Amino acid sequence: MSVKIGDNGGIRIAPEDVTYGTAGTVYVVQHPKSASLGYRKSLIPPATLGAVNPATRKYGVPFVDSDIVLAYDDSRAVIGDLLAAAGNLVTNDYTIGDGSAPDEKSLTIWVDYGGYAIRYTGCVISGLSFEFAPDAPIAVTVTFLGQGASEQAAVTLTPPNEAGIVYESDISTITVNGAAMCTLTGTIDVQFPVVGSDRHCLGSGSIKEPQTAGRAVVTASLNVELADDTGADSEAALALFLAGTTLGSIVVGDFALANCYMTGDFPPLGEGITQFPINVEAQELVITTTA
Repeated sequence: MSVKIGDNGGIRIAPEDVTYGTAGTVYVVQHPKSASLGYRKSLIPPATLGAVNPATRKYGVPFVDSDIVLAYDDSRAVIGDLLAAAGNLVTNDYTIGDGSAPDEKSLTIWVDYGGYAIRYTGCVISGLSFEFAPDAPIAVTVTFLGQGASEQAAVTLTPPNEAGIVYESDISTITVNGAAMCTLTGTIDVQFPVVGSDRHCLGSGSIKEPQTAGRAVVTASLNVELADDTGADSEAALALFLAGTTLGSIVVGDFALANCYMTGDFPPLGEGITQFPINVEAQELVITTTA
């Protein structure tokens, strides 16, 4: 019987709280949307010019990389381990990008393809992105660099309560420098300077633990309408862009970006209601969760 990939699939994560690359044991099931996370292996070319391929080939040092995409759940019981691998928690707030080390170092990720399961170990977050779109749940894309993979026996996963999924309609506040704006779509993105899959000791069969080298870069892009209405003054944001001064904070529901500076291009001229992206680089991202 064919395996219907994705029909009964799932994603679960666990912190590696003992030794890097040693699989975590206490996992949490997520709300899966898709996964391109995979194990990358390449054959080593023949050792000499003109050599016939040997009967037994050798692989280069493998590694794990790429993404998982989840429907965002604001409960720490669901999303907490994932956010802890990107930032640090104080009370209800995870702060990401302020220079502090994350609360967790690495994660174990299980991807169940609907009866065929792979466990990926030593996964360090290299990118984190939140997407906001009309009539849709907030989607979170997490990019990893990891060390190992193994086939696992599939298990029956009990998904978390869908009531925790945050939809666009659940966002009560979108403000730029304190002013509410008509925001049509948006993304928040964090890139961590994780180095690289080519870091391995000679003679080792696996890459070294990925390390961050430099500061995380927090950016956002909000597609807004150009307006001077009271409470929706996006013209004021353009004035700050022209002056080269900070926009202050941007708040999208439970996501707050601090000390934002606008980057990019001035909006083009066109007929109809003019829309333009507010592209910013921020000092840090603070995500408020529920217990």
